[in-house]
Amino acid sequence: MLIGAMILPGTPSLVFLFYVLLLLPWMAFRSSRRLKQQPELLADGRVRRRVWTSTVLLLLLLLWMAAATGRGFGYDVFEAPEDVAGTVWKSLLSLAVSLLLMLSSSLLRTAEQRREMFVYRLVPGNGREWALKLLVAVTAGVAEEAVYRGVLLQILWYSLDSFTAAVAVSAVAFALAHRQQGLQSMLLIVLIALQMHWLVQSTGSLLGAMA
Repeated sequence: MLIGAMILPGTPSLVFLFYVLLLLPWMAFRSSRRLKQQPELLADGRVRRRVWTSTVLLLLLLLWMAAATGRGFGYDVFEAPEDVAGTVWKSLLSLAVSLLLMLSSSLLRTAEQRREMFVYRLVPGNGREWALKLLVAVTAGVAEEAVYRGVLLQILWYSLDSFTAAVAVSAVAFALAHRQQGLQSMLLIVLIALQMHWLVQSTGSLLGAMA
């Protein structure tokens, strides 16, 4: 729910908006363009490890920014849900919907399209790379929820005075930050983002979405 005591977004919130709505999509676009020009880059294990390491650092920065910005207007990204049992079953339902969406998206792709997907080109080549990929997945699950379903939504909801508009902007921004994954994946990301917004709003906490 919207934090009733929120004040007019100040400098921290404006910096946060600039970073999430402008800088991150630009970085994703630049990365996407580079990968199109040099598709062989990710075949090098050293490049893959640099990608995962830099991604973890970026996600940790995002999580810190979200927590610090939210704290400034009384929003706790780690607030526990009041109904734990309800949060558990809604989280499981949300997970099932996400898996169904991903399966449907995969079935709509040709074998060649699947081979060319960004995530397939980032398949780990050894144990160290698997550990880095797992670290990215765990960090992303926490940081992206704190940012897109948490603090960004709160700021936009207040600024736009519309929950629907805030959700729409947040979902699109989330997809644009994953531009390098391609258009079809971006559409899938929007759908997953929308149902994650439902989960967060229905449970009153980000923890179910982070899990």
